[in-house]
Amino acid sequence: MMPADTLAVRRALILCGGGARGAMEAGFYQAITELDLAFDLIVGTSVGALNGACIAAGMTPGELTALWRHIRRRDVVAWNWPALWRGGGPMTLDPLRRLLHATLPVTRFEDLQIPLVVVTTDLQAGTPVYWQDEGDLIDPVIASMSLPGVFPPVVIHGRPHVDGGVTNNVPFAPALERGARELLLTSCTCCAPTTRPFRSPLAILLRSFLISLDAKYLCEFNHHQRQGIVVRMVQPRLERDVGLLDFDHGEALIRSAYEQTLADLAKPVKDTLTMVEAEMECSK
Repeated sequence: MMPADTLAVRRALILCGGGARGAMEAGFYQAITELDLAFDLIVGTSVGALNGACIAAGMTPGELTALWRHIRRRDVVAWNWPALWRGGGPMTLDPLRRLLHATLPVTRFEDLQIPLVVVTTDLQAGTPVYWQDEGDLIDPVIASMSLPGVFPPVVIHGRPHVDGGVTNNVPFAPALERGARELLLTSCTCCAPTTRPFRSPLAILLRSFLISLDAKYLCEFNHHQRQGIVVRMVQPRLERDVGLLDFDHGEALIRSAYEQTLADLAKPVKDTLTMVEAEMECSK
């Protein structure tokens, strides 16, 4: 893969966080492929890093949607109570690590078919870190999905890294730095009201993090509006509340995002979508 400074990026695919709602990104990918909206760069954070790695490694829309239709919670996470007492979290992403090794044809950045940037959060520095161009792919992807308090940090080069969504859930910056003039993105964090009770500290933590991601998404989206940058955003509507670790609704999420993307991107291109408009879409 060519070094970052030699890549002429025109359109970037931005994939954000949202846990099990990442299935919507598979539907989004299927739709933009059918619309012939090719992209030169992928930037992913949290579950967007997972989907970004799959796409960048050459996975087709059919293969990615099939993965999300069949994936279940046991394929992604497992309980790991001993780690909790060692300063980690009650769950581990070891099943996902095994799945990635079994699924991806390559596991290094330099071997990807499409340039990819993965966002993590340096827990000590409190800043986002952008992994790209060369080196191991799996550790940054796992780190980017490691929600603090739920999963233990991933130590990379001697430093602990956690979920990229903590510092940058809408990672426009790496794409703009590479010269992208058009951004394609979808939101997985639309936090619909729910009457579902929350019966455990973990359930409360996951719901609270989802609310935080939703608020950060709207704020960061509005903050990063740039004159001359075309932002094409799709906000899929959720028919039901889907938790970050609720992997039983892949088919419905894929279909919702696919249909919404085809409908939205058939409209005339706008330079941007304001935060108010995004909030209105999310509340429908």
